[in-house]
Amino acid sequence: MAFHVVYVAGGELDKVKRVEYVKEIKNFAQLSQPYNKMLMMNIPAIEGIYDLEWTSPNEEMELLSLVVTCSGYGENDYYNLWVNNERWFDTWFPTEVKEGLYIGTATYVYKLEPQSNFKLKFVNMSATSKKVWLGVRLLREKTTDELLNPEILDVFALSEPESPLGVGAEAEQELNSVTTDYTI
Repeated sequence: MAFHVVYVAGGELDKVKRVEYVKEIKNFAQLSQPYNKMLMMNIPAIEGIYDLEWTSPNEEMELLSLVVTCSGYGENDYYNLWVNNERWFDTWFPTEVKEGLYIGTATYVYKLEPQSNFKLKFVNMSATSKKVWLGVRLLREKTTDELLNPEILDVFALSEPESPLGVGAEAEQELNSVTTDYTI
């Protein structure tokens, strides 16, 4: 048993064979070296809104995913996440398993400007202590970093709430806008 294949020259297959065509595909990864960063904050057993902020290096990068993990969270705890002052996650409740918030895939990435700003605001409604981690998975131009001494982190330092009372005016408005009573 056999079959016959007809190939029409000059069609889309010829176009895909050229490496330059990949550059024409919208948001196809152009950078090849992984660059991953993880940040952590300790939240005290005080109700309030706690900020975690990070600025990417001064080079163009491509964002693959974000990872948010939280220990000891309450059912009504949640967070909001901004990238370059655009809200990407609104009233996002933590889950029991580390959650990968995929922005890109193997064939799609989100292009970031140099020194892009990531801001996570964690709302501690349960007033329990916890740790929150934000991981950022990126691609960058292939480079060799100099051998550096690693930064020694104080992993026991507690985050400060947005205001001395634990909740500022904007934060209080945000806290009051969330519905935590659900009926099934």
